[in-house]
Amino acid sequence: MKRNRQIKVGVRRTRLKQKLEMTLEELTMYLNELIDNNPVAILVLDPKHHVQMCNPAFERLFQYAREELMHANLEDLITTNDLTSEAVGIWERVLRGEKVYASTKRRRKDGSIVEVEIYGIPLVIKRKLIGVYGIYHDVSQRKEAEMEVRQLSAQLLKLQDEERRRIARELHDTTAQKLVALNMNLTKLKALCAGTGPEAEAAISDSLDLVEESARELRTLAYLLHPPTLDDMGLTSAISWYARGFAQRSGVQVNLDLSSDFERLPRDVETMLFRVVQEGLTNIHRHSGSGSASIHLAADAEQVVLELSDQGRGMPVNLQGATVEQLGVGIAGMRERVRQLGGRLEIVSDQHGTMLRVLQPQPGVSE
Repeated sequence: MKRNRQIKVGVRRTRLKQKLEMTLEELTMYLNELIDNNPVAILVLDPKHHVQMCNPAFERLFQYAREELMHANLEDLITTNDLTSEAVGIWERVLRGEKVYASTKRRRKDGSIVEVEIYGIPLVIKRKLIGVYGIYHDVSQRKEAEMEVRQLSAQLLKLQDEERRRIARELHDTTAQKLVALNMNLTKLKALCAGTGPEAEAAISDSLDLVEESARELRTLAYLLHPPTLDDMGLTSAISWYARGFAQRSGVQVNLDLSSDFERLPRDVETMLFRVVQEGLTNIHRHSGSGSASIHLAADAEQVVLELSDQGRGMPVNLQGATVEQLGVGIAGMRERVRQLGGRLEIVSDQHGTMLRVLQPQPGVSE
């Protein structure tokens, strides 16, 4: 009996082992099918950076046959010299156990460059790093589409500024002059109608007041569209003028710290910085609840720094890294203007207020 029980136990164990082996074999088959048929480039590296496995999508992306890739040092094949330090940095982080994402460029076999997003994932079994799992996603078409959108956006912003400049000039040179002529005619008519009766004199006086009010509003509108001071006298004069008018209209005190020896910048840079001031002050008035704002403008040989700050309630934490839809077009428009000219827009906000900072390289200096 004991012998029979041992035989039965042995048979059950053998069947269980066979079943487990079959399950493992099936799982391995499923995994291989998943990797081989995945449209995203996938590979596995050992801790010495040698290729242990790659799928057909990786071969297609980088134009290497599997035989060329196996056991080769990956970066010798696909990394350009100028990105070697970046690739080394990514590798070192993954070896430390980090999951790393990077948007960068890599080289194909024919020497062409491809834009990729890289995900490096450490393979750790029983607390021991046995390799690295890498995913390479070709984003060249997306990058090209983004570049086209940015170029279109830049063109639209440029056309917008030119149209603002043209409308402001037309309002100042044509419509405003007609109002001046109307004012003169009404003044002459008032003199001619003296003594004709209080009703006629009152109507003419009211008309004169309306003409003067319309002329003031027209001048303000033309200056808000595009102040001639910006073209004639430069950025600091335009900011000073705009800050005075803004303080009068909004009741928000504006403190200015503008460099006294600030030199002229290219017209598109001055226009961009002025628009940032306009939009920034408007946001302070509408959203911050602050009774004051500060503008700092300075420059050195390397860059121009514009800072606009308030002491308001600050931006909600969940909006400080928000999308265009959450922020609206104001901040998104500012960021795009700055980016197109090679600058950087930073926003620092807490419960004590918000600071908006533009760092713009001087002409001829790359960021």
